[in-house]
Amino acid sequence: MGPKTIFITSFHPLISRNILSTPLIGRLIGENGLRVVVIAPQKKKSFFERELSGSGAVLEFVNTRLQLRDKLLRYLSLAALDSRSLKIKRSSKMRTTSAFFGKIAANSFGLRLTRYLSARFTPRGLFDDLLGKYAPLLIFSTDVQNEFDVRLLIEAKDRGIKTVGAVRSWDNLTCKGALRVMPDKLVVNNEILKNEAVSMHKVRPDAIEVIGIPHYDFYTDPKKRTPREDFFKSLGLNTAKRVLLFAPAGDRYVKENTVDRDILKIIDKNLDDNWQVLVRLPPTDKVSNLENFNALGRIIFDRPERFFATPKNNEISKSSDRRLADSLFYCDAVVSGPSTMAVDAAFFDKPVVLAGFDGAEKRPYKKSILRYYDYDHWKQVLRSGGAKLCLSPEEFALEFALAVSVKNSGSRERGELVRGQCQFTDGGSTGRLLSVILKTAQNDGKKII
Repeated sequence: MGPKTIFITSFHPLISRNILSTPLIGRLIGENGLRVVVIAPQKKKSFFERELSGSGAVLEFVNTRLQLRDKLLRYLSLAALDSRSLKIKRSSKMRTTSAFFGKIAANSFGLRLTRYLSARFTPRGLFDDLLGKYAPLLIFSTDVQNEFDVRLLIEAKDRGIKTVGAVRSWDNLTCKGALRVMPDKLVVNNEILKNEAVSMHKVRPDAIEVIGIPHYDFYTDPKKRTPREDFFKSLGLNTAKRVLLFAPAGDRYVKENTVDRDILKIIDKNLDDNWQVLVRLPPTDKVSNLENFNALGRIIFDRPERFFATPKNNEISKSSDRRLADSLFYCDAVVSGPSTMAVDAAFFDKPVVLAGFDGAEKRPYKKSILRYYDYDHWKQVLRSGGAKLCLSPEEFALEFALAVSVKNSGSRERGELVRGQCQFTDGGSTGRLLSVILKTAQNDGKKII
């Protein structure tokens, strides 16, 4: 009999940061004597071999080509979930099968039907050889709504293998459709996600564990930051000037994207000569009409490493995440589009201003950047007051001036935002995840719906 084995999936670009960059693999191997097998896309083999070199993990790769059944079941899962986020999506973006089904299936019957059809018709066989080769004790699905995670979870259940599944991100339970398969234990970042899992996806509360955000463990220790002079030098920043960090929305959010360019112009107009702007480009998206913009020579672009030709396939390396942490640690204020950068900035207690208007244009709501802030996952962030949403250039200029001029402005509200989104700030989220995995592997799994 070989060593006891844990499978860990990595089929979404954020998993390389969210999970694989944490101490989880090392602790499973070093502290518990387990064999860890990371399963990833064949087309990304070179990245994972480089990034996980020396980790002790065994790497296995599979072909990640979706079948028609995967796509149809995804459409059905989107249709089966009744959330404000998906209602907005259906009215503005989802002109497909899911938009049609959404009118008739977004109810409890649709949820049951989705799970029944997923159990019956999800493609099987992709993981047969790996399951036979390693006979894993447990599957850790890092993204329970990813089509390939769903396939592996269903094959694991067919074989009676225990499973732990993670909700990958703050918007997944309201934006990515109904949970199609239930792991033995579901881990989530916070109580907000737990409540959504219970109320919208009908998961039993006692089958959910709130663990915090594992990759934020790295953010909690100031000693892990790059020395200030070294960091500034690496990006060409002036150590004598303050730093405004700008995280543009990107083309995925805005078609014919002139919004980010216009916001950057407003930022530049409202900053005096004591400031410089660090533009953190999104790692998995493009930003049109922006990269050649450089007013007064004080705008610096930080381009995360690109490992693949298509931006949406890009992975986030440890070095790229370290640079983001350094940027947040050393900046003085943040301007962001509708992304998790608002939470990142609040975690570092940096004033954050959100651009909720379309730059110099006036776009209809269905095409506006504003609609994204009406998604469910933004409720707590905006309610906390820890991130200031501005609906016009004039409002933006006022909030922006406050953010860059008043020290510690809004710190209490940012603390409220962090308590809601992160749950824990003790650097122990990876440890809590490890505990859930080990306990589930040691005990008999139970159905959670």
